[in-house]
Amino acid sequence: MELLKLDINGLSDVYAIDVVKKEFCKAASEKWSARPPWLRYQQKLMEDLAILDNLKHNAIGLMGFEKLTGENELYSIRHPKTPKNLRILFTFYGNSVILLTAFLEKGENDYQRAIDRARERLKWLKAN
Repeated sequence: MELLKLDINGLSDVYAIDVVKKEFCKAASEKWSARPPWLRYQQKLMEDLAILDNLKHNAIGLMGFEKLTGENELYSIRHPKTPKNLRILFTFYGNSVILLTAFLEKGENDYQRAIDRARERLKWLKAN
């Protein structure tokens, strides 16, 4: 695994585990683009990341953001009323936002697998 800075104009403190882009593409059925114009789901993600980049922890509680119940360091970007229930799990690390995993939530098992994956990636992040 590798931690990558999202080199997108306007974002200064947003990073992602290298496989998140691939997971996002698979879940959204969209290609990832480094610059606009972005397709539907990436456009919404970029808007969400701009909010997180600016507000950090203060974004939690706004529509589309939540702290995961029972988790100390895991948060979710969510838009359940969209045709695809695409989720991004992330954490705050210092002053940065780190995207840990992206997935389609079709059932509770999908969410639990993603939480387990995010926990493992968080362990890796702290060890490196």
